[in-house]
Amino acid sequence: MTARGLYTLLFAALMLITALSVGSAGAFLLGVAALCALAVSLVSVLFAAGTLRLAQSADSEKVQRGDALAYTLQAQLFTPLPIAPLSLHMRLPSGRESEYLLTSRLFGTTVSENAFSCPHVGLCEVGVTRCDLTDCFALFTLRLRVRMPLLKVTVLPVPAQAEKPAFSPGEGEHSITQRALSDHTTPVDTRPWQDGDELKRVHWKLSMRRQSLMVHTYETPQRPDALLLLDCAAPGCAPARAAFVIDCLTEECAGAAQVLLADGHPVRMPLSSGTAREVSGQDAKALTGFQEALAQTAFDAPADFERVLLLASRRMRRTGATLAYTSRLTPRVADALIALSRMGPRTALTLVTDGEVTDEQQKLLHLLQNSGVTARHVRCL
Repeated sequence: MTARGLYTLLFAALMLITALSVGSAGAFLLGVAALCALAVSLVSVLFAAGTLRLAQSADSEKVQRGDALAYTLQAQLFTPLPIAPLSLHMRLPSGRESEYLLTSRLFGTTVSENAFSCPHVGLCEVGVTRCDLTDCFALFTLRLRVRMPLLKVTVLPVPAQAEKPAFSPGEGEHSITQRALSDHTTPVDTRPWQDGDELKRVHWKLSMRRQSLMVHTYETPQRPDALLLLDCAAPGCAPARAAFVIDCLTEECAGAAQVLLADGHPVRMPLSSGTAREVSGQDAKALTGFQEALAQTAFDAPADFERVLLLASRRMRRTGATLAYTSRLTPRVADALIALSRMGPRTALTLVTDGEVTDEQQKLLHLLQNSGVTARHVRCL
């Protein structure tokens, strides 16, 4: 019962008591009218609660960030008594709750079509969480808990514009790295001895003929694989801006995956969130899988991205390019990136922040660039 209903009940009681006390027919009629209004209101709300049927649907389970989700709601009622518009509490893709008034027919089905904006990357639930039924006099309100499940929608990141990364081995790669990666089972040529060559590579027969040390050269295997490393810890910024940083991180990562997959490079992306998983692919058709994995990633991992980088060192045998994405740049992360770059692959870092970089981060970016690591800063909008 609402406050208005309580006042109506008190008024009816007062009129009936007055009628019985002084024998007033007018007061008696007013009291009876108020009681009738209360009874009709209560019956209309209970009847509507017993006959209400809600159904909801969405045009797709996956949308890209920034697109609109087409949402359809159906309300079915069979009641002869009028009621006020349905007060529906909706959960939107943005995560907030909103109240929505729906004027429904007394007999039949009312269809409402809506378009909800999807502002952030991630998994979201959309739909009606509660329905409030009110009679036309606003004397009674009945809250119904909607039992139908919420619609689960995956908001995919929009790949950002990205340049194709450089791969190793290539022009300018250090000779020590090439010798370390060479296949000792496939000699292809010979050359004069150089400081640092191993004795087991000496071609003794040719050296005896030429009277100078000659060594075998071996085939250096190409490393076409690319490794995407995403920092899955909670962004180090204000909670209100965390969603924007996550959007930028995932879209930068998706942009690199799009460029690499379009060129046919094998791409691997381990994700070290609460539920660890790894996504891999080698053609443009695999991009959707990368986008879904990024959208489903919960950024709840411990803040130890340097550990993720060190664990990735085991994959360096066939990795030609390592791309790292983080919202926090610390000296330990910088040291781990430099160590990865010295193992052979071309290494790049994308630092995403909500504001300008700090003096410490600026110095670390310069240190990485001077150490052969491609470092760039992206400020999220």
